[in-house]
This record gives sequence, C-alpha cells and structure tokens, in this order.
Amino acid sequence: MEKVATKKIFGVEYDPEVYQTTHFACDEPYERPKLLVIDDLINHMQPWSGYVPKSTLPEADEKRLPVSCYNIKSTARYRGAEAVGNKWMRKACEEALRSVQNKGGPFGSALVQVDDDTERVIRYWISWNRVTDWVDPTAHGEITGIRQVCQELGVFNLGRIEKDDPNLKLKQKGKTSRIELYSNAEPCSMCYTGARWARINWIYFAATIFDAAAQGVRFSDEPIFNELSNNYADRVPLGVNCFQCEVDNSLDSFNHYKRTGAIKY
Repeated sequence: MEKVATKKIFGVEYDPEVYQTTHFACDEPYERPKLLVIDDLINHMQPWSGYVPKSTLPEADEKRLPVSCYNIKSTARYRGAEAVGNKWMRKACEEALRSVQNKGGPFGSALVQVDDDTERVIRYWISWNRVTDWVDPTAHGEITGIRQVCQELGVFNLGRIEKDDPNLKLKQKGKTSRIELYSNAEPCSMCYTGARWARINWIYFAATIFDAAAQGVRFSDEPIFNELSNNYADRVPLGVNCFQCEVDNSLDSFNHYKRTGAIKY
C-alpha cells in the first residue's frame, strides 16, 4: 500500500502517523452498492456491528442516551434510494470512528477513483472532519476529501477525469475515470453542494440526517435547510441579514468572463 505524506496540508500541520492526506494506490474490481430489496418491511432488520463503547457519562445520562442500532428514517426521503453497503461504505464509517477516537468530529469519507472502461479502482483517498483542529467550519469530511483529491489530481471536474488533460498530475491507464464519494453520514447542504460542484455523480452515505440530529449527537441541518427555502426578507427574524445590493459594477466580472473566451467550468 502506497503511503506518502507531508507535514502540512492547506497550511495546517498534521500527524502523518495518524492521518494520511495523499492517495492510497489500488488496483481491484469496483463493485457499486446494490439497491436494497426489502420483502418484509415490518420485520426487516438492518445489520448492526454490535459496537458498544464504554460510557464515560454519568449513570443518568447513560440511561437517557442508549446506543443506537438502526438508522432513523422518519420520512419517505430515502424510499427507492436504499442500498446494501460495500467495503468503501464500511471504510468511510471506520474512518469516522477513527476521527472521534482522535478527538475529531464523528464524520469520515472515502473518495474512490474508478476507471470508466474497466471498472477497476485506481486509487482512493480518506478524509475526516477537521473543523476543530483546523479551526475551519467548512472543513467537513466530504469537503476536505474533495480538496485533497483535487489538489493531488490537479483537476476540479471529478465526474470525468481525462487521461489527456494537461493539468492531470496522477497517471491513469484508461481514457476517463471518475470519483465516487462515500460518507459515513448524509452530507449537509454544503457538502452535497460541494460534491455537485466537483461534478461527483455518485454519492453514498450510511447514517441519515435524523441519526445526526438525534439526542446526544445533535448535528442538525434542518435549520439551514429551512433557511434556504425562505425569501431573504423572511430570514431576518432568524437573525440572518442578507441583502442584494445595486452597484454600477455588479456585472463587470461576468461580462469580462463571457466576452473574452475565459475557460469554462
């Protein structure tokens, strides 16, 4: 297994013995998660690792916050999009646990580069949530992973990585390849948007937004999702002040971009 690490990434120091920011070389067939078929919804039991960490909570809190053993799906949001996880999904969940064990957030991701012709894995990256140690509220696991991949590959379209792209830094045998994203938890609005701006078309997650918002965890995205659905004036009572401003040069950059043949995204 290839392991190359530097002491800094994005200007921030890290311990290469704990966390690797560069890719892991790989050459194996890729198997995408298959859709889950549930014949008996009432009696269906999802798999559970049985992992029960030793509690450091007071006895009263320990009883109030029992170990979870199934994913919470409170709406029809996931209907038709449930799948059986593969090794990469388990890898993302393993990395999330490692992150917590190293005083990070409970989030981890695996980003897998797959050759389009042979459907073989070329290499992969792992990433953790680095919000607290980087003092960066945007350093979610998916975002840090996308940054790592783009920095190493030298391209920003991760949905179609072309062998002949003069900016491509890492070799690939096939004409094109792609990145598929695995996250231990359902991406927040920022991470989902970041993945889509990177043109990632295959996104997999394990824990739901309802799992992340559960008592004792409380990483709820609902307030942000609700904000985005409101008109700007309706966000003021929420404490958010966001305004569209009229100035004479508001369109200068766009006009320059479209009239000078600038590189298209």
